[in-house]
Amino acid sequence: MQEKNGPPNQNTNIYGFSPSIEGDYPMHSGESPGLFTLQRKYLRMASQMTTAYLCAMLLLHPLVFSNLYFNITETKQVFFMCASGLYLLALLFARIALPQDSGVAHARAGVHPAAVAMLLLFVFSLVGGLISRYPGEAFFGENNRYQGLLTLFCYVALIFALSRREIDLKWPERAFLISACVVSLFGVLHHFGMDPIGFKENLNAGDRGRFLSTIGNADFYGAYMVLAFPSALGFFLRAKQRKKRIFAISSLVVISFGTLVAGSDSTALGLIATAAIIPLLLFSDSDVLRRLPLGWAVYCFCALMFGFLTALPSETYLSSFFTAMCRPALALPLLSASLALWFALKRVPSERLARAKRPYAFTLAAALLLVIIALVLLNTLLRELPLGRWERYLRFSESWGTDRGRIWTFVLGVYKKLPFAQKLFGASSGALYHADAVNPIFSDAGLDTAHNEYLHYFVTNGALGLICYLAVLFFAIREGLRRSKGEPVYRGLTLAVAAYAIQAAVNIAQPMTTPLLIVLIGVLVSRKPESSKPPQESI
Repeated sequence: MQEKNGPPNQNTNIYGFSPSIEGDYPMHSGESPGLFTLQRKYLRMASQMTTAYLCAMLLLHPLVFSNLYFNITETKQVFFMCASGLYLLALLFARIALPQDSGVAHARAGVHPAAVAMLLLFVFSLVGGLISRYPGEAFFGENNRYQGLLTLFCYVALIFALSRREIDLKWPERAFLISACVVSLFGVLHHFGMDPIGFKENLNAGDRGRFLSTIGNADFYGAYMVLAFPSALGFFLRAKQRKKRIFAISSLVVISFGTLVAGSDSTALGLIATAAIIPLLLFSDSDVLRRLPLGWAVYCFCALMFGFLTALPSETYLSSFFTAMCRPALALPLLSASLALWFALKRVPSERLARAKRPYAFTLAAALLLVIIALVLLNTLLRELPLGRWERYLRFSESWGTDRGRIWTFVLGVYKKLPFAQKLFGASSGALYHADAVNPIFSDAGLDTAHNEYLHYFVTNGALGLICYLAVLFFAIREGLRRSKGEPVYRGLTLAVAAYAIQAAVNIAQPMTTPLLIVLIGVLVSRKPESSKPPQESI
Protein backbone atom coordinates (compact mmCIF):
# COMPACT_ATOMS: atom_id res chain seq x y z
CA MET A 1 0.00 0.00 0.00
CA GLN A 2 2.80 2.37 0.87
CA GLU A 3 4.68 1.48 -2.31
CA LYS A 4 1.56 2.03 -4.39
CA ASN A 5 1.01 5.53 -3.09
CA GLY A 6 4.68 6.36 -3.23
CA PRO A 7 6.83 8.08 -0.61
CA PRO A 8 5.48 11.04 1.38
CA ASN A 9 5.40 14.34 -0.49
CA GLN A 10 8.82 15.93 -0.11
CA ASN A 11 7.58 19.33 -1.21
CA THR A 12 5.68 20.08 1.99
CA ASN A 13 6.31 19.67 5.70
CA ILE A 14 3.91 18.69 8.46
CA TYR A 15 2.61 22.24 8.60
CA GLY A 16 1.95 22.46 4.88
CA PHE A 17 4.73 24.94 4.09
CA SER A 18 6.99 24.23 1.17
CA PRO A 19 10.77 24.18 1.56
CA SER A 20 10.98 26.97 -1.00
CA ILE A 21 9.09 29.21 1.39
CA GLU A 22 11.01 28.08 4.42
CA GLY A 23 14.23 28.38 2.49
CA ASP A 24 13.69 32.11 2.31
CA TYR A 25 13.93 32.26 6.10
CA PRO A 26 16.83 30.00 7.10
CA MET A 27 16.76 27.94 10.25
CA HIS A 28 18.83 28.92 13.24
CA SER A 29 20.52 26.47 15.56
CA GLY A 30 18.01 24.63 17.74
CA GLU A 31 15.04 24.94 15.35
CA SER A 32 13.17 21.89 14.19
CA PRO A 33 13.37 21.40 10.40
CA GLY A 34 9.58 21.06 10.11
CA LEU A 35 8.58 23.79 12.55
CA PHE A 36 7.39 27.12 11.12
CA THR A 37 8.50 29.18 14.11
CA LEU A 38 7.38 32.62 15.24
CA GLN A 39 10.73 33.92 14.05
CA ARG A 40 10.12 32.65 10.55
CA LYS A 41 6.63 34.10 10.54
CA TYR A 42 8.08 37.44 11.58
CA LEU A 43 10.74 37.28 8.86
CA ARG A 44 8.14 36.49 6.22
CA MET A 45 5.89 39.34 7.39
CA ALA A 46 8.83 41.74 7.61
CA SER A 47 9.89 40.80 4.09
CA GLN A 48 6.41 41.49 2.73
CA MET A 49 6.21 44.84 4.53
CA THR A 50 9.66 45.80 3.27
CA THR A 51 8.71 45.01 -0.31
CA ALA A 52 5.51 47.07 0.05
CA TYR A 53 7.42 50.00 1.55
CA LEU A 54 10.12 49.97 -1.13
CA CYS A 55 7.52 49.84 -3.89
CA ALA A 56 5.60 52.74 -2.31
CA MET A 57 8.71 54.90 -1.96
CA LEU A 58 10.27 54.13 -5.34
CA LEU A 59 6.98 54.32 -7.26
CA LEU A 60 4.92 56.98 -5.50
CA HIS A 61 7.38 59.35 -3.80
CA PRO A 62 8.69 60.84 -7.10
CA LEU A 63 5.13 61.30 -8.37
CA VAL A 64 3.21 62.53 -5.34
CA PHE A 65 2.22 66.21 -5.26
CA SER A 66 -0.47 68.57 -4.01
CA ASN A 67 -1.40 72.12 -4.93
CA LEU A 68 0.70 71.67 -8.06
CA TYR A 69 4.25 73.03 -7.54
CA PHE A 70 3.53 75.36 -4.67
CA ASN A 71 4.12 72.96 -1.79
CA ILE A 72 5.81 70.11 -3.57
CA THR A 73 8.67 70.10 -1.04
CA GLU A 74 6.35 69.79 1.94
CA THR A 75 4.20 67.18 0.20
CA LYS A 76 7.11 64.88 -0.53
CA GLN A 77 8.52 65.36 2.96
CA VAL A 78 5.18 64.43 4.52
CA PHE A 79 4.82 61.40 2.22
CA PHE A 80 8.32 60.18 3.06
CA MET A 81 7.89 60.64 6.80
CA CYS A 82 4.43 59.03 6.87
CA ALA A 83 5.39 56.07 4.67
CA SER A 84 8.62 55.48 6.58
CA GLY A 85 6.95 55.95 9.96
CA LEU A 86 4.21 53.45 9.12
CA TYR A 87 6.79 50.95 7.87
CA LEU A 88 8.95 51.24 10.98
CA LEU A 89 5.94 51.02 13.30
CA ALA A 90 4.64 48.00 11.41
CA LEU A 91 8.00 46.26 11.86
CA LEU A 92 7.92 47.09 15.57
CA PHE A 93 4.37 45.79 16.07
CA ALA A 94 5.20 42.66 14.07
CA ARG A 95 8.19 42.06 16.33
CA ILE A 96 5.99 42.46 19.42
CA ALA A 97 3.31 40.14 18.06
CA LEU A 98 5.85 37.57 16.84
CA PRO A 99 8.70 37.59 19.36
CA GLN A 100 11.81 35.45 19.25
CA ASP A 101 10.98 31.83 20.04
CA SER A 102 11.85 30.93 23.62
CA GLY A 103 14.36 28.17 24.05
CA VAL A 104 15.70 28.55 20.51
CA ALA A 105 19.20 29.86 19.96
CA HIS A 106 19.45 32.56 17.31
CA ALA A 107 22.53 33.95 15.65
CA ARG A 108 23.10 37.56 16.66
CA ALA A 109 23.54 39.82 13.66
CA GLY A 110 25.86 42.79 14.04
CA VAL A 111 24.93 46.35 13.13
CA HIS A 112 26.19 47.41 9.72
CA PRO A 113 28.89 50.13 9.80
CA ALA A 114 26.74 52.35 7.55
CA ALA A 115 23.97 52.30 10.17
CA VAL A 116 26.50 53.08 12.92
CA ALA A 117 27.91 56.01 10.92
CA MET A 118 24.40 57.36 10.28
CA LEU A 119 23.60 57.10 13.98
CA LEU A 120 26.75 59.04 14.83
CA LEU A 121 25.78 61.70 12.28
CA PHE A 122 22.46 62.08 14.09
CA VAL A 123 24.14 62.25 17.51
CA PHE A 124 26.63 64.89 16.40
CA SER A 125 23.85 66.85 14.74
CA LEU A 126 21.81 66.66 17.94
CA VAL A 127 24.72 68.15 19.88
CA GLY A 128 25.08 70.83 17.22
CA GLY A 129 21.39 71.64 17.50
CA LEU A 130 21.59 71.99 21.28
CA ILE A 131 24.48 74.48 21.11
CA SER A 132 23.10 76.30 18.10
CA ARG A 133 21.94 79.91 18.21
CA TYR A 134 18.69 78.69 16.65
CA PRO A 135 17.86 75.41 18.47
CA GLY A 136 14.17 75.78 17.69
CA GLU A 137 14.82 75.16 13.98
CA ALA A 138 16.95 72.07 14.47
CA PHE A 139 14.06 69.62 14.77
CA PHE A 140 12.17 70.22 11.51
CA GLY A 141 14.88 72.07 9.58
CA GLU A 142 12.47 74.48 7.90
CA ASN A 143 15.33 76.64 6.61
CA ASN A 144 17.45 73.60 5.81
CA ARG A 145 15.28 71.97 3.13
CA TYR A 146 13.65 69.99 5.96
CA GLN A 147 16.86 68.05 6.60
CA GLY A 148 16.48 68.53 10.34
CA LEU A 149 16.88 66.17 13.30
CA LEU A 150 13.52 64.50 12.67
CA THR A 151 14.52 63.62 9.12
CA LEU A 152 17.99 62.48 10.19
CA PHE A 153 16.46 60.24 12.85
CA CYS A 154 14.20 58.71 10.20
CA TYR A 155 17.27 58.12 8.00
CA VAL A 156 19.00 56.33 10.89
CA ALA A 157 15.99 54.11 11.60
CA LEU A 158 15.49 53.30 7.92
CA ILE A 159 19.08 52.28 7.24
CA PHE A 160 19.11 50.19 10.42
CA ALA A 161 15.78 48.49 9.60
CA LEU A 162 16.64 47.77 5.98
CA SER A 163 20.09 46.51 6.92
CA ARG A 164 18.39 43.73 8.96
CA ARG A 165 16.27 42.50 6.07
CA GLU A 166 16.85 40.09 3.21
CA ILE A 167 15.33 42.08 0.35
CA ASP A 168 13.79 40.77 -2.85
CA LEU A 169 14.25 43.58 -5.39
CA LYS A 170 12.08 42.13 -8.15
CA TRP A 171 9.09 44.43 -7.69
CA PRO A 172 10.81 47.42 -6.07
CA GLU A 173 13.19 47.72 -9.01
CA ARG A 174 10.35 47.58 -11.50
CA ALA A 175 8.46 50.19 -9.47
CA PHE A 176 11.54 52.43 -9.57
CA LEU A 177 11.85 52.18 -13.34
CA ILE A 178 8.14 52.71 -13.97
CA SER A 179 8.14 55.84 -11.82
CA ALA A 180 11.32 57.11 -13.52
CA CYS A 181 9.66 56.65 -16.90
CA VAL A 182 6.65 58.71 -15.79
CA VAL A 183 8.90 61.43 -14.35
CA SER A 184 10.92 61.46 -17.59
CA LEU A 185 7.79 61.64 -19.73
CA PHE A 186 6.50 64.64 -17.79
CA GLY A 187 9.94 66.21 -18.03
CA VAL A 188 10.02 65.90 -21.81
CA LEU A 189 6.44 67.18 -22.15
CA HIS A 190 7.15 70.17 -19.94
CA HIS A 191 10.28 70.95 -21.91
CA PHE A 192 8.24 71.26 -25.08
CA GLY A 193 5.57 73.36 -23.39
CA MET A 194 2.95 70.63 -22.90
CA ASP A 195 1.38 70.58 -19.43
CA PRO A 196 -1.32 67.88 -19.29
CA ILE A 197 -1.91 68.16 -15.52
CA GLY A 198 -1.52 71.91 -15.21
CA PHE A 199 1.58 71.93 -12.99
CA LYS A 200 2.79 75.20 -14.47
CA GLU A 201 -0.43 77.13 -14.90
CA ASN A 202 0.27 79.61 -12.10
CA LEU A 203 4.04 79.90 -12.53
CA ASN A 204 5.61 82.97 -14.07
CA ALA A 205 7.68 82.69 -17.24
CA GLY A 206 11.01 82.62 -15.38
CA ASP A 207 9.99 79.78 -13.11
CA ARG A 208 8.54 77.79 -15.99
CA GLY A 209 11.98 77.57 -17.46
CA ARG A 210 13.44 76.08 -14.26
CA PHE A 211 10.72 73.63 -13.15
CA LEU A 212 9.86 70.37 -14.83
CA SER A 213 8.17 67.05 -14.13
CA THR A 214 6.88 66.16 -10.65
CA ILE A 215 10.22 66.63 -8.87
CA GLY A 216 10.80 70.38 -8.78
CA ASN A 217 13.52 72.56 -10.22
CA ALA A 218 16.21 71.41 -12.60
CA ASP A 219 18.77 70.57 -9.91
CA PHE A 220 16.34 68.32 -8.02
CA TYR A 221 15.11 66.73 -11.22
CA GLY A 222 18.71 66.15 -12.32
CA ALA A 223 19.60 64.49 -9.00
CA TYR A 224 16.69 62.10 -9.45
CA MET A 225 17.72 61.25 -13.01
CA VAL A 226 21.23 60.49 -11.75
CA LEU A 227 19.64 57.83 -9.53
CA ALA A 228 17.27 56.56 -12.20
CA PHE A 229 19.53 56.26 -15.25
CA PRO A 230 22.17 53.93 -13.72
CA SER A 231 19.36 51.73 -12.39
CA ALA A 232 17.79 51.54 -15.86
CA LEU A 233 21.16 50.83 -17.45
CA GLY A 234 21.89 48.08 -14.92
CA PHE A 235 18.52 46.44 -15.62
CA PHE A 236 19.11 46.69 -19.38
CA LEU A 237 22.53 45.06 -19.18
CA ARG A 238 21.37 41.94 -17.37
CA ALA A 239 17.90 41.44 -18.90
CA LYS A 240 17.85 38.12 -20.77
CA GLN A 241 14.27 37.04 -21.31
CA ARG A 242 12.31 38.58 -24.15
CA LYS A 243 9.68 40.38 -22.03
CA LYS A 244 12.32 41.71 -19.67
CA ARG A 245 14.40 42.99 -22.57
CA ILE A 246 11.39 44.80 -24.02
CA PHE A 247 10.73 46.45 -20.66
CA ALA A 248 14.44 47.18 -20.19
CA ILE A 249 14.96 48.84 -23.58
CA SER A 250 11.73 50.82 -23.25
CA SER A 251 12.73 52.08 -19.80
CA LEU A 252 16.23 52.96 -20.92
CA VAL A 253 14.95 54.92 -23.92
CA VAL A 254 12.37 56.92 -21.95
CA ILE A 255 14.76 57.64 -19.07
CA SER A 256 17.50 58.60 -21.54
CA PHE A 257 15.21 61.24 -23.01
CA GLY A 258 14.43 62.31 -19.45
CA THR A 259 18.09 63.00 -18.70
CA LEU A 260 18.47 65.08 -21.86
CA VAL A 261 15.93 67.69 -20.74
CA ALA A 262 17.59 68.17 -17.33
CA GLY A 263 18.65 71.79 -17.19
CA SER A 264 21.40 71.15 -14.66
CA ASP A 265 25.01 70.29 -15.42
CA SER A 266 25.04 68.22 -12.22
CA THR A 267 23.17 65.60 -14.23
CA ALA A 268 25.99 65.55 -16.75
CA LEU A 269 28.50 65.13 -13.93
CA GLY A 270 26.55 62.14 -12.63
CA LEU A 271 26.33 60.51 -16.06
CA ILE A 272 30.03 61.05 -16.73
CA ALA A 273 30.71 59.32 -13.41
CA THR A 274 28.36 56.51 -14.45
CA ALA A 275 30.23 55.98 -17.72
CA ALA A 276 33.60 55.95 -15.96
CA ILE A 277 32.70 53.67 -13.05
CA ILE A 278 30.40 51.06 -14.57
CA PRO A 279 33.10 49.03 -16.37
CA LEU A 280 34.73 48.36 -12.99
CA LEU A 281 31.53 46.53 -11.96
CA LEU A 282 31.39 44.43 -15.12
CA PHE A 283 34.89 43.07 -15.81
CA SER A 284 34.03 39.92 -13.86
CA ASP A 285 30.99 39.32 -16.11
CA SER A 286 32.19 39.33 -19.70
CA ASP A 287 28.74 38.76 -21.25
CA VAL A 288 27.32 41.84 -19.54
CA LEU A 289 30.44 43.89 -20.27
CA ARG A 290 30.04 43.14 -23.98
CA ARG A 291 26.53 44.60 -23.85
CA LEU A 292 27.64 47.85 -22.22
CA PRO A 293 28.50 49.63 -25.51
CA LEU A 294 25.05 48.69 -26.77
CA GLY A 295 23.53 50.49 -23.78
CA TRP A 296 25.52 53.61 -24.60
CA ALA A 297 24.53 53.24 -28.25
CA VAL A 298 20.88 53.40 -27.15
CA TYR A 299 21.62 56.57 -25.20
CA CYS A 300 23.48 58.18 -28.10
CA PHE A 301 20.65 57.29 -30.47
CA CYS A 302 18.19 59.00 -28.11
CA ALA A 303 20.47 62.05 -28.01
CA LEU A 304 20.60 62.09 -31.82
CA MET A 305 16.81 61.91 -32.09
CA PHE A 306 16.36 64.59 -29.42
CA GLY A 307 18.74 66.82 -31.36
CA PHE A 308 16.32 66.79 -34.27
CA LEU A 309 13.45 67.68 -31.90
CA THR A 310 15.22 70.74 -30.51
CA ALA A 311 13.95 72.68 -33.51
CA LEU A 312 10.50 72.59 -31.87
CA PRO A 313 9.44 75.38 -29.48
CA SER A 314 10.60 74.67 -25.94
CA GLU A 315 9.95 76.16 -22.51
CA THR A 316 12.57 74.82 -20.08
CA TYR A 317 16.32 75.31 -20.13
CA LEU A 318 18.79 72.70 -21.35
CA SER A 319 22.16 71.91 -19.89
CA SER A 320 24.99 73.10 -22.13
CA PHE A 321 26.50 69.61 -21.89
CA PHE A 322 23.37 67.91 -23.20
CA THR A 323 22.86 70.61 -25.80
CA ALA A 324 26.28 69.70 -27.20
CA MET A 325 25.58 65.99 -26.75
CA CYS A 326 22.44 66.18 -28.89
CA ARG A 327 24.12 67.80 -31.88
CA PRO A 328 24.44 65.33 -34.75
CA ALA A 329 28.11 66.28 -35.14
CA LEU A 330 28.77 64.70 -31.73
CA ALA A 331 25.91 62.26 -31.21
CA LEU A 332 26.42 60.43 -34.52
CA PRO A 333 30.17 59.72 -34.03
CA LEU A 334 29.51 58.57 -30.46
CA LEU A 335 26.74 56.29 -31.68
CA SER A 336 29.00 54.84 -34.35
CA ALA A 337 31.86 54.34 -31.90
CA SER A 338 29.55 52.57 -29.42
CA LEU A 339 28.26 50.19 -32.06
CA ALA A 340 31.79 49.52 -33.34
CA LEU A 341 32.98 48.74 -29.81
CA TRP A 342 29.98 46.47 -29.29
CA PHE A 343 30.89 44.42 -32.37
CA ALA A 344 34.59 44.41 -31.46
CA LEU A 345 34.05 43.12 -27.92
CA LYS A 346 32.12 40.11 -29.21
CA ARG A 347 35.39 38.61 -30.41
CA VAL A 348 37.45 39.35 -27.30
CA PRO A 349 37.93 36.28 -25.03
CA SER A 350 36.47 36.48 -21.54
CA GLU A 351 39.86 35.95 -19.92
CA ARG A 352 41.28 38.92 -21.76
CA LEU A 353 38.40 41.13 -20.68
CA ALA A 354 38.86 40.09 -17.05
CA ARG A 355 42.57 40.97 -17.17
CA ALA A 356 41.72 44.47 -18.42
CA LYS A 357 40.20 45.53 -15.09
CA ARG A 358 43.46 46.57 -13.45
CA PRO A 359 44.79 48.54 -16.44
CA TYR A 360 41.43 50.28 -16.78
CA ALA A 361 41.38 51.21 -13.09
CA PHE A 362 44.94 52.52 -13.35
CA THR A 363 44.11 54.54 -16.47
CA LEU A 364 40.99 55.96 -14.82
CA ALA A 365 42.92 57.00 -11.72
CA ALA A 366 45.69 58.54 -13.84
CA ALA A 367 43.16 60.48 -15.92
CA LEU A 368 41.48 61.79 -12.77
CA LEU A 369 44.85 62.89 -11.39
CA LEU A 370 45.71 64.66 -14.64
CA VAL A 371 42.38 66.49 -14.61
CA ILE A 372 42.99 67.68 -11.06
CA ILE A 373 46.51 68.86 -11.92
CA ALA A 374 45.24 70.64 -15.04
CA LEU A 375 42.51 72.42 -13.06
CA VAL A 376 45.02 73.55 -10.44
CA LEU A 377 47.40 74.87 -13.09
CA LEU A 378 44.66 76.64 -15.04
CA ASN A 379 43.57 78.42 -11.87
CA THR A 380 47.10 79.34 -10.70
CA LEU A 381 50.14 79.48 -12.98
CA LEU A 382 48.13 79.41 -16.21
CA ARG A 383 45.47 81.82 -15.02
CA GLU A 384 45.98 84.13 -18.01
CA LEU A 385 45.77 81.39 -20.62
CA PRO A 386 42.67 82.06 -22.80
CA LEU A 387 40.16 79.18 -22.73
CA GLY A 388 37.29 80.54 -24.81
CA ARG A 389 33.94 78.97 -24.04
CA TRP A 390 35.60 76.50 -21.62
CA GLU A 391 36.36 79.39 -19.29
CA ARG A 392 33.05 78.99 -17.44
CA TYR A 393 33.86 75.36 -16.61
CA LEU A 394 37.61 75.30 -16.03
CA ARG A 395 38.21 78.63 -14.27
CA PHE A 396 36.94 79.05 -10.75
CA SER A 397 35.41 82.43 -9.98
CA GLU A 398 32.48 83.89 -8.11
CA SER A 399 30.27 83.31 -11.15
CA TRP A 400 31.44 79.71 -11.65
CA GLY A 401 28.63 77.15 -11.69
CA THR A 402 25.75 79.64 -11.71
CA ASP A 403 27.26 81.65 -8.84
CA ARG A 404 28.32 78.57 -6.89
CA GLY A 405 31.78 80.07 -6.62
CA ARG A 406 30.37 83.02 -4.69
CA ILE A 407 28.17 80.76 -2.56
CA TRP A 408 31.03 78.40 -1.63
CA THR A 409 33.28 81.32 -0.69
CA PHE A 410 30.51 82.68 1.53
CA VAL A 411 29.89 79.26 3.14
CA LEU A 412 33.57 78.76 3.96
CA GLY A 413 33.60 82.24 5.48
CA VAL A 414 30.64 81.31 7.68
CA TYR A 415 32.42 78.17 8.85
CA LYS A 416 35.61 80.05 9.72
CA LYS A 417 33.65 82.36 12.04
CA LEU A 418 32.02 79.52 13.98
CA PRO A 419 33.13 78.71 17.55
CA PHE A 420 35.30 75.60 17.83
CA ALA A 421 32.49 73.44 19.23
CA GLN A 422 30.22 74.34 16.31
CA LYS A 423 33.02 73.64 13.87
CA LEU A 424 33.02 70.09 15.24
CA PHE A 425 29.26 69.52 15.70
CA GLY A 426 27.84 72.04 13.26
CA ALA A 427 25.90 75.28 13.46
CA SER A 428 22.69 73.27 12.93
CA SER A 429 19.76 73.74 10.56
CA GLY A 430 19.17 77.23 9.25
CA ALA A 431 22.72 78.43 9.93
CA LEU A 432 23.31 79.49 6.34
CA TYR A 433 19.87 81.05 6.04
CA HIS A 434 20.42 83.27 9.08
CA ALA A 435 24.00 84.11 8.09
CA ASP A 436 22.73 85.20 4.69
CA ALA A 437 19.95 87.24 6.31
CA VAL A 438 22.61 89.29 8.12
CA ASN A 439 24.80 89.71 5.04
CA PRO A 440 22.83 88.66 1.92
CA ILE A 441 24.78 87.69 -1.16
CA PHE A 442 21.76 87.82 -3.49
CA SER A 443 19.22 90.59 -3.61
CA ASP A 444 16.34 88.50 -4.95
CA ALA A 445 16.60 85.26 -2.92
CA GLY A 446 17.64 83.96 0.48
CA LEU A 447 20.39 81.36 0.74
CA ASP A 448 19.51 78.22 2.69
CA THR A 449 21.94 75.74 1.15
CA ALA A 450 25.58 75.62 0.08
CA HIS A 451 24.74 74.09 -3.32
CA ASN A 452 27.33 71.47 -2.40
CA GLU A 453 26.08 68.74 -0.08
CA TYR A 454 29.47 68.20 1.52
CA LEU A 455 30.08 71.87 2.25
CA HIS A 456 26.54 72.07 3.57
CA TYR A 457 27.06 69.15 5.97
CA PHE A 458 30.37 70.78 6.92
CA VAL A 459 28.59 73.90 8.21
CA THR A 460 25.26 72.54 9.45
CA ASN A 461 26.47 69.20 10.85
CA GLY A 462 30.12 70.02 11.53
CA ALA A 463 33.37 68.34 10.65
CA LEU A 464 32.40 65.23 12.62
CA GLY A 465 29.01 65.06 10.89
CA LEU A 466 30.60 65.37 7.47
CA ILE A 467 33.02 62.54 8.26
CA CYS A 468 30.11 60.36 9.33
CA TYR A 469 28.14 61.11 6.17
CA LEU A 470 31.15 60.29 4.01
CA ALA A 471 31.50 57.05 5.98
CA VAL A 472 27.87 56.17 5.24
CA LEU A 473 28.48 56.60 1.52
CA PHE A 474 31.77 54.68 1.67
CA PHE A 475 30.35 51.67 3.51
CA ALA A 476 27.24 51.56 1.31
CA ILE A 477 29.20 51.71 -1.96
CA ARG A 478 31.74 49.20 -0.69
CA GLU A 479 28.96 46.79 0.25
CA GLY A 480 27.31 47.33 -3.12
CA LEU A 481 30.56 46.55 -4.94
CA ARG A 482 30.92 43.31 -2.99
CA ARG A 483 27.36 42.21 -3.63
CA SER A 484 27.50 43.18 -7.29
CA LYS A 485 29.92 40.33 -7.96
CA GLY A 486 27.35 37.66 -7.13
CA GLU A 487 24.05 39.55 -7.36
CA PRO A 488 23.80 41.52 -10.63
CA VAL A 489 20.68 43.36 -9.44
CA TYR A 490 22.90 45.42 -7.12
CA ARG A 491 25.11 46.80 -9.89
CA GLY A 492 22.74 49.50 -11.08
CA LEU A 493 21.84 50.53 -7.53
CA THR A 494 25.50 50.71 -6.48
CA LEU A 495 26.25 52.81 -9.52
CA ALA A 496 23.28 55.06 -8.75
CA VAL A 497 24.51 55.79 -5.22
CA ALA A 498 28.08 56.40 -6.47
CA ALA A 499 26.90 58.74 -9.25
CA TYR A 500 24.66 60.63 -6.83
CA ALA A 501 27.58 61.06 -4.43
CA ILE A 502 29.64 62.66 -7.20
CA GLN A 503 26.94 65.02 -8.50
CA ALA A 504 26.22 66.03 -4.90
CA ALA A 505 29.41 68.11 -5.04
CA VAL A 506 27.40 70.72 -6.94
CA ASN A 507 23.86 69.94 -5.78
CA ILE A 508 21.47 70.10 -2.84
CA ALA A 509 20.13 67.63 -0.26
CA GLN A 510 16.34 68.02 -0.21
CA PRO A 511 13.07 66.05 0.27
CA MET A 512 12.61 65.17 -3.41
CA THR A 513 15.59 62.86 -3.97
CA THR A 514 17.65 62.58 -0.77
CA PRO A 515 15.14 60.17 0.88
CA LEU A 516 15.43 57.93 -2.19
CA LEU A 517 19.21 57.94 -1.80
CA ILE A 518 18.81 56.85 1.83
CA VAL A 519 16.44 54.05 0.77
CA LEU A 520 18.94 52.81 -1.81
CA ILE A 521 21.73 52.95 0.80
CA GLY A 522 19.56 50.81 3.08
CA VAL A 523 19.03 48.33 0.25
CA LEU A 524 22.76 48.11 -0.49
CA VAL A 525 23.59 47.29 3.13
CA SER A 526 20.73 44.81 3.57
CA ARG A 527 21.45 41.25 4.66
CA LYS A 528 22.74 38.77 2.14
CA PRO A 529 20.62 35.62 1.63
CA GLU A 530 21.85 32.83 3.87
CA SER A 531 20.92 30.12 1.39
CA SER A 532 23.73 27.84 0.36
CA LYS A 533 22.56 27.91 -3.22
CA PRO A 534 24.81 29.69 -5.72
CA PRO A 535 23.80 33.29 -6.46
CA GLN A 536 21.13 33.58 -9.14
CA GLU A 537 19.58 36.55 -10.84
CA SER A 538 16.35 37.24 -9.00
CA ILE A 539 14.77 39.28 -11.77
